[in-house]
Amino acid sequence: MDHGAVNKQLEANRALLGKRKKQKISYATSKDETNQFTKEATPEQLQEVRDRMHKQKKQEQKKFILITIVALVIVYFIATAIDWHWLFKNFKS
Repeated sequence: MDHGAVNKQLEANRALLGKRKKQKISYATSKDETNQFTKEATPEQLQEVRDRMHKQKKQEQKKFILITIVALVIVYFIATAIDWHWLFKNFKS
């Protein structure tokens, strides 16, 4: 292996490292004020958001209950379809 080429590559990587750190932009440390929200929500808008979130939560709860019931019915039918006598035949007195 050519050690000269490896050393040159390491030097090139070190030179690029400083540039990469400078190019990194974080929204938390950005001085740009364009990300700031200046518009205040009206009480009607807030109520609309609350109603929408409440409706969405109700739909999610109904979906969860329906999925749970379907899963329990499937488990019940699987459990009743299995012949369990082979499992308990050794425990008879």
